Amino acid sequence: PEDLRFEVSGANLPHFYALSLDQPAGIAVDNIAWRGSRGAEFTKIEQQVLTRFFRQLNVKLIIFQFGVNVVPHVVKSYDFYERQLIRQLQYLKQAAGEIPVLVVGVSDMSRKVNGWYESYPNITKIRDAQRNAAFKSNCAFWDMYEAMGGHNSMPAWVFAEPSLARKDFTHFNFRGASLIAQMLYNAIMNEYAKYNSGKAE
Repeated sequence: PEDLRFEVSGANLPHFYALSLDQPAGIAVDNIAWRGSRGAEFTKIEQQVLTRFFRQLNVKLIIFQFGVNVVPHVVKSYDFYERQLIRQLQYLKQAAGEIPVLVVGVSDMSRKVNGWYESYPNITKIRDAQRNAAFKSNCAFWDMYEAMGGHNSMPAWVFAEPSLARKDFTHFNFRGASLIAQMLYNAIMNEYAKYNSGKAE
């Protein structure tokens, strides 16, 4: 249907947090799209509410991906960011119980320097903070920065034919997002195959 309308009446109206229209079978992907966030808001959600959501939706994997909004704020140390992420990830892990959490690291992001686009100098520090936080919180980590080519890789995605990223040199376009998603899927399935064969690290 193109239009849906829900009407509720009663003396005490319920609180609505979300509406799930997922199919009863198969894989569903739900996205919490916090634009402009660095991923530090999960502790503002009541933990018991999160736990109920995870159980009711039968969540099997949580993919935690933030960081690109931290990049423009270049500072000497990102220890503060690592501590923030540890707090968020541990809070999520407590709410999620046995549900695994995968942290996806920051992507490359470019700025113009002397007429050409170069990676921000702090990206590896942010990536390292994310990886440290993931491991200290018993989460998995996938290095998207290295997967897409590492230092100065974003221009190659922007100028690819057809283009894989937007001309803000920050965000993937639909084709690029599909490609990076396939790369993540391949990485997960590769580790899954290693695990089943007893060769996992």
